[in-house]
Amino acid sequence: MPPSSDSDDSHPLFHEHTESSAEDTFFEQLVHDALDGLLTLDDTAKICFANEAAGTIFGYDVDELVGRSVDDLFPERYRDTYLAELHQNMRDTETAAEHTDLERVGRRKDGTEVSLSVSFREHTYRDQRLFTAIVRDISAQKQQREQLEAATEKYQTLVDAAPDAIFVADAETGIIQEANQAAVEFLGKPADEIEGMHQTDLHPSEEAERYEELFQGHRRRGGPFEQTHDLKIVDADGQQIPVTINSNVTTLENRRVIQGIFRDISDRKRREDALQTLHTTTQRMFTTSSRQEICAEAVRTATEVLELPLTGLHLHAENETALEPVGTSEAVNTVFDGSPPTITPEDSLVWDVFETGESRVIHDLQEIETQQPQETPIRSAIITSLGEHGVFITASTSVHDFDRIDYDLMRVLAANTEAALTRAEREHAVARQRDELETLNRLNAIIRDINQTLIAAPTREEIERTVCERFAGSDGYLGALIADLSTAEQGLNIRTAVGIDDQYLQAVDAAAPATEQGPAASTLETGTLAVVEDISTSEMFPEAVREDALAREYRAAVCIPLSYGDTIYGVLVVYASQSALVGEREQVIFAELGETIGHAINAAENRKLLHTDRVLELEFSLSKTDAFFFTASDELDCTITLDGVVPSSDGTLLFYVSATDVTPGQLLERAWKAPRVDQARLIAETESNSSFEFVFQGTETASQLLIERGAYIRSGMASHGVGTLTIEVPADVNIRSFVKAVQTIYPNASLHAKRQRTRPVHSRTSFLNELKTTLTDRQLEILKMGFHSGYFGYPRDSTGETLANTLDIASPTFHQHMQSALQKLLTSIFSPDRELHPH
Repeated sequence: MPPSSDSDDSHPLFHEHTESSAEDTFFEQLVHDALDGLLTLDDTAKICFANEAAGTIFGYDVDELVGRSVDDLFPERYRDTYLAELHQNMRDTETAAEHTDLERVGRRKDGTEVSLSVSFREHTYRDQRLFTAIVRDISAQKQQREQLEAATEKYQTLVDAAPDAIFVADAETGIIQEANQAAVEFLGKPADEIEGMHQTDLHPSEEAERYEELFQGHRRRGGPFEQTHDLKIVDADGQQIPVTINSNVTTLENRRVIQGIFRDISDRKRREDALQTLHTTTQRMFTTSSRQEICAEAVRTATEVLELPLTGLHLHAENETALEPVGTSEAVNTVFDGSPPTITPEDSLVWDVFETGESRVIHDLQEIETQQPQETPIRSAIITSLGEHGVFITASTSVHDFDRIDYDLMRVLAANTEAALTRAEREHAVARQRDELETLNRLNAIIRDINQTLIAAPTREEIERTVCERFAGSDGYLGALIADLSTAEQGLNIRTAVGIDDQYLQAVDAAAPATEQGPAASTLETGTLAVVEDISTSEMFPEAVREDALAREYRAAVCIPLSYGDTIYGVLVVYASQSALVGEREQVIFAELGETIGHAINAAENRKLLHTDRVLELEFSLSKTDAFFFTASDELDCTITLDGVVPSSDGTLLFYVSATDVTPGQLLERAWKAPRVDQARLIAETESNSSFEFVFQGTETASQLLIERGAYIRSGMASHGVGTLTIEVPADVNIRSFVKAVQTIYPNASLHAKRQRTRPVHSRTSFLNELKTTLTDRQLEILKMGFHSGYFGYPRDSTGETLANTLDIASPTFHQHMQSALQKLLTSIFSPDRELHPH
């Protein structure tokens, strides 16, 4: 080998004369410009030749390398090993030593290390044993290789740790080359059994041809592939498991493979199937407006579709603080011995879900700090909210028996159930509004008819009969009756009934006195309207006649007070064949109707008293009362006589009294101190007595109650704290209500006397004859003259002065005669005794 131009001449190899030639020059240049480093060592491991590439690799000039020991080119930690190996090869003289592509770590001049690939060969040059090494810097290649190895290791780690099953199959043969741990667990087979299987063996055998076509189609197309529809894999137990497959055609270790990622979608499939069934269930629930049917369908779905056997719905009980079991599965009835519990606020776990609307999963009931108030076999549960309707519960006697899918599906079912219940509630409300509107229209038609007939009805009996006939003749009601409480207070006294079965009326009569505790009696006592929405369940409806009512299809009733002022004339009971008869608006209309009928009865009773010639005179003894006239007569030691009672247009009563044995000032002073007296004024004062007008405020009076009932106040007297009150009523009436009216104001009052008498009937002729005998000729003349001349009109057509001039009398004289005539005329009309005295 020719020496380098920069070679060290001190080395023995280069002391010999070398003849240059063209060939030597060519090879010298070739070695000098070689890309790989070249080092020639003698048998002592000293460098005797180095080219430029070697210097570049190690960071030395060529002159610095020649003459150095080769161990300077290796890190200290490797020197002993590398030199021992080198010297061993040098000592082996039996065979020529040749070593290729040895990986070594070199050391540069600056101390940094470099990865090397070393090949060396022993040879002889001019009888000298030499060793030439070809050195190549492989740092970049080694780095790439290490990166590849790291990536490969990472890939393998990821594959092995992947949660989804991964299979790698030869793209040409379809034979599975590799399977990760998830695939092993998925199939339930060891890896060595999976590797070597044909890819179609992963799938149902009856569909092998289909899966082979999918595989080959993917092989031809190349690239990524995703299949999610109707794919299954068969595990070691033969169970078919739904999967999705994401695969890709790639090259791995110089072979074309298809890598497939298989994901178990059993849960998703179960969820999708359940959701589809839930959709169908929801449609069924939305076709009914029955809460019971909705709850039954929800429970059936939970038990049969979601496979949650211990399931029940608890709905909020109206006007109660409780959640009642409305729909429960057979398993629930078994666990709770046929009596599922009612949920109350004490059951805080369930009640909190109802109040907050936040559903909850309880994995172990015994781990919950807030324990249930009663012992229960339940250990885990899903409690889902139904909004304002209640809760939907599924439970188990085992702990941790529910997964996320169970919870999600229960929430979906609960949401659908809540929507169905809300819809049913809304439909019920709409239907009720529609029924109420129809009821209102029907009721208004009845009331219009009743109002028209009340005008013409002359007596109370005809009014009551007409009202009952109108209700019985309508489409919405079965019949009606009017009743009051009997005198003996032994149940209801039925005054009239139309459309009501006679046997039912007999049952009501036979049920006394139990009917005194029913809604009709309550209306008579309180004067308030009572509604029995459902006779079959109402606690207020008398049990003694409940079966008789239901047997005749009486399902609901409304009890309407027939009132005028504070007087209750009776109760109108209307029966219907449908529950929930009366809403708020109907109640208002019924109450107004009761007042209208009461007003008509009052007018009829008053007409009856005016037109009858036979009356009952009732005289009451009054004592021990704090009424003003009695306390004043006692304190002032006087007598106060009631002369008359006049009802005013605003409903108040004007009391006109006369007092004896007391000065007007004393009585007025006492009146001004009395809180019940609103007004008191002196009308006139004579030597024997004084007359007054009184108005009382904020309190009922016996006179007011009696007048409302159609009585005529004939007279009254209070003397030294005791007194009497005399009234007139029609001879054929039940006096119970009049006695009760007096005793309401005067609790110690007693009926002292009851006298029947005949009032004289005055014809027009007799009345005029009576006036003629009472009035003087001048007085009668002035009355007639004033009537015909428009004196009594407003404004007056003739004045008193004009008429006086016509009669040729003084104006004061005219007015004196006119006042006397009017006084006698009015006395004949309003005086209780109708006794006129000429004067």
